[in-house]
Formats: sequence, C-alpha cells, structure tokens
Amino acid sequence: MKNNKPVANAFTALMAAAMALPIVAIPLCSSAEEVATVNASASPTSSLLPVGAVFGVRTLYYRETGDRMKVTEPVVWIKSPIGETWEVSASATLDIVSGASAIYVSNQTGKPVQIYTGASITDRRKAGDVALKHRWGESTLSVSRTQSAEKDYRSDATGVNATYDFNERNTTLAAGYGNSNDRVRSVTDQSLNARRESREYLFGVTQLVDRFSLVQSNLAYTRASGYLNDPYRLTIAFFPTGPRVSIAADTRPDSRTQWAWLTRYKRTLQAQQAVVSAEYRYYRDDWGMRSHTVAASWLQTLNEQWKVELGLRYYAQSKADFYRPVIESRPLPVYTSSDQRLASFGSLEPSLKAIYQLNDADSFDLGASLYRQQGNWKLGGGGTATFEPLQALLLNAGYTHRF
Repeated sequence: MKNNKPVANAFTALMAAAMALPIVAIPLCSSAEEVATVNASASPTSSLLPVGAVFGVRTLYYRETGDRMKVTEPVVWIKSPIGETWEVSASATLDIVSGASAIYVSNQTGKPVQIYTGASITDRRKAGDVALKHRWGESTLSVSRTQSAEKDYRSDATGVNATYDFNERNTTLAAGYGNSNDRVRSVTDQSLNARRESREYLFGVTQLVDRFSLVQSNLAYTRASGYLNDPYRLTIAFFPTGPRVSIAADTRPDSRTQWAWLTRYKRTLQAQQAVVSAEYRYYRDDWGMRSHTVAASWLQTLNEQWKVELGLRYYAQSKADFYRPVIESRPLPVYTSSDQRLASFGSLEPSLKAIYQLNDADSFDLGASLYRQQGNWKLGGGGTATFEPLQALLLNAGYTHRF
C-alpha cells in the first residue's frame, strides 16, 4: 500500500514522502511565472490561460538497487482554453509496481534487520484527474477532482485554488483548499476496510522582483485522520527471558497535523543564456518529525533547439517519536513503527535533463537522477544508526505538442 499522491510526486512518495509531504497537493499558481525571461519553458500550473491547447505524454521509471522495488509510470495529459476565460485540463496515470518490499523487522541476529518478501509483489495504480479554471479580470478560480485505485487503496480527492494578480501583475496571491477521502484495505487481511481523511490549506505569494527574477513562497497546513498505519509492517522482538517472541503491528496515532513552508527563487542570467533556481522547504508535524529540503538547478540554453538542466536536491529529516527499529522491552508500546521512512536520515539526488525543441509545436525531454539515502547523511548528524541505505535510479522521458 502506498500513500496516494499527484503525478508529480509519485516517486518522492516511494522514497521519502510518507513522512514529510502533504497528503493532498494543491498547486500554487502564479502569473509571474509566465514571464518569458524568467521561465524558459511553459509552466503547467500558470494562472494565465494558454494561447492554444497543449498535449503531453510522459513515462517515469524508478528502480532500487538489489532488485527491490521497480515502478513504471506512463502519464498522458492535456490542457486547453475554452474561449478567452476558461481552461480545462485532465490527465491519466498508470503506476506499475513490482519487486520485494520490507514487511517486518527482526532482531533475531542481535541487531535490527529488515526482512523482505520472498516473492515479487506486483500492483497497479490507476489514477485520473480533471480541472476547470475560470478567469475574472485579475482573478482565477479552479476546481479539480482526482481519483485513484489499486488493489488495497482507493482515493477520492477534490481541490479548489484561487489566485489574484495586482501591482501590474507583478504580484500574485494564491489560496487553496484540498480534501482527500481514502479507503485502506489489505491483501493479507480481508476484513480491513478503514477510512483515511485529510484536509489541506495553502496560502502563498509570488513576487516578480524585476524582469529577470521572481520569488515565490507558500505555507501549507494539513490535518490527516483515520487509519494512518501500514497494514503490512510488523516488528518481531526476541527476548532472553519470559515469552521469547513478541510481534507488534505497525500502530501509529490516528491523526497527524503537518506544516510545510516552501520558498523558491528563480532568475534569468542573460549573458549566460541560463535560468537558475533555488528553493528551501521546512516541514514539521505533531509526530515529532522535522525535515529540511534544499534544491538548486541550472537550465542552460545551448542553441535554438537544445537546453540542458543540472539539478541537485538534499533532504534530511528527524525520526518520528514512536519510530523504533526494534522493541527492546515489555509491555509493548501503544504506538510503534519500524518503517524506515519514519527514521532519521538524509538523502542526495543529483539530476540531469536534456530538452530538445523540434519546432514551435513539438518538444522532447529526457532526464535521469540518482537517489541515495543514508542514516548518517542527516543534517547535523545523529541519523538512525541501523538505517539501511537505499539507492535508486530514476529516468523520465516526455513529449509535448502545442496546437
């Protein structure tokens, strides 16, 4: 079972987002991002309506080392204006997941060890969304609906997003609301049919500093409730005296309050024919987790047809209050989880993308990144000593056509 996310967040969810990312994502829109000198490519979340329709396809591929999890994710999307003030967009996604997954942690060898499934796990998640946007003068209002389903998880989410441009469209304010109503099931426990809900609120501002740079900042608040456990994860503890074995299911609080603050800066370097971007994100929740994300990219124009983008992302988090790689004493705690995604660790992800503009209508891009996380990469040290390192390769390819 996975936490369901929008398309853009799919691989982040697989790697680390069980702890840090809001459960419902509301895109922050900004007309300032449409300034050609700042944003070298058209923004899929701009508050300005496009001149014509845009169609795209994309395939994402994720593979962990050691023949663990593999994911292939084809995506099809379209966006089109209707008249001068309306816009409709839609997308469809299929996640194809296979590989071995950690199902329990045991200390039988004297130290915590993650035990993976012997047989390959396979699953498919189908997801689709549709959004409608309308502009009144300097304001926009959009509503969206997203549904996704896999064999042990169903999600139904809606969202409302509004923007207001002023100061000669150099400043954009944004506000959003999203809610998700999900059902959690289990292939190993047919009786499980639990509810999970979340509500997210977002407020943000984008400021065009000059015709070459902009700053964007937003604050998101999320409240999740219901069944927040992982129904497949167990912790097996061996004790020297008394009953030798204790088995604890993954048991987490039935609510979670999350705050996330994101600020990004983007600037065009005319002399170098490049666009540089930098962003920082701080996150905290009432499970005791704190995280920091720093990312930067350099988009270089080589000629009229080719662009290359280099990127680097660093992420670090502290552990949840109830995270335990192993249970060391009785009685069993009320809340406990050995899920490594709730541990203390850091990660690095360098990336490279090439963009080819065939003509005014058609463009292609191909990207790759190498993701690695380790306990001792946590900011300031002190990561989980028993954290098992993870390394994964991510590939993505896309095609866009403008009508």
